[in-house]
Amino acid sequence: MGRSKHVIPALTTTALVALLLTGCSSADADADAGEPAASSPAESASSPAAEASSASEYTTPAACADVPLESDATIPGKALAACVTAAMEAYGTGTEHVTSDDQESTTRFRFGDDPAMAGDVAGEAAESSFVFLGDEEWIKTDGKWVKGDPAGNTQETLVASLGKAYRALADPQVTADVIASSPVWKVDTEKALISLENGKDTHAWRITNAKPFNWHGAEMTEYIVWLEDDATPVGAQGTSSMGGTPSTTVQHFYDLGKPVTIEPPV
Repeated sequence: MGRSKHVIPALTTTALVALLLTGCSSADADADAGEPAASSPAESASSPAAEASSASEYTTPAACADVPLESDATIPGKALAACVTAAMEAYGTGTEHVTSDDQESTTRFRFGDDPAMAGDVAGEAAESSFVFLGDEEWIKTDGKWVKGDPAGNTQETLVASLGKAYRALADPQVTADVIASSPVWKVDTEKALISLENGKDTHAWRITNAKPFNWHGAEMTEYIVWLEDDATPVGAQGTSSMGGTPSTTVQHFYDLGKPVTIEPPV
C-alpha cells in the first residue's frame, strides 16, 4: 500500500482507542524505569525532526467528479471511497476527535511521505497519550512515556506493536475498503448541521449506506459519511455489531490543512 496516511474509519479507531487505554497497563513495571522526562508531544517546535507541515490550498479533487453531492443522489461505493481518500490526501494535515461508548480521543496528524500522529485518549478506566513519528512509537501510561522496541521488554514490544497496527489502520485503503464494501450510498434530502470540537459549525451532506453490509466480520448496520459541498470530509459515524453487541462511534475531522507540529516526547 505504500505511503501511510491518516484516514481512519470509526470502527477501527474504536479498537485502537481501547488498545491504547488497556494495552500497556498489564505490562512489566520495570519498563518505565529510566525513561527520560517528556515534553508535550505536539507543542514544542525545538526539534529539527518536528518541522510544522503545511498543506497547499484545497480544491475539490478530480476523484470527486463522479460523486454528486446533492439531494437524493445515489453514489457507487467505489466512487465515494476514492473521493474521500483523495480529499484527505489533498488537505495533508488536521485533527480528529473520536467518541465511542465511554472513550474519546483527539489526534493531530499529518500524512503523506512523512506521516506522524500524536494524541490523547481518555476513558472511564484510564488515560493515555501517544506519538507515532516516522518508524518510531511512544505511548504514555501512568505518567511515563515508553518507546516501542520490537526486541525490548513486554511493554516496549506492545508499544511497537500498537504503533505498527495504527499505521496499518491509517492507510487510506482501509477507509476505501469500508466504504467500497457497500455498493450503493444515498445522499439525504437536506444537509446536516455538525458542531465540531474546534467550536465551528458546518452544514454537510449526510451520506449513508443503502443497506447493511459486512466488513471483515462486523455487520455495519449504518455507516454515515459527512461531506461539505467541496467534498471536504467532516466526519463519519459507524454503527456495527459483532457477536450480537452493537456499538456506535462518531468521528469528526477539523482544522484540516492547518500546520501540525509533532515531535518525539523526549
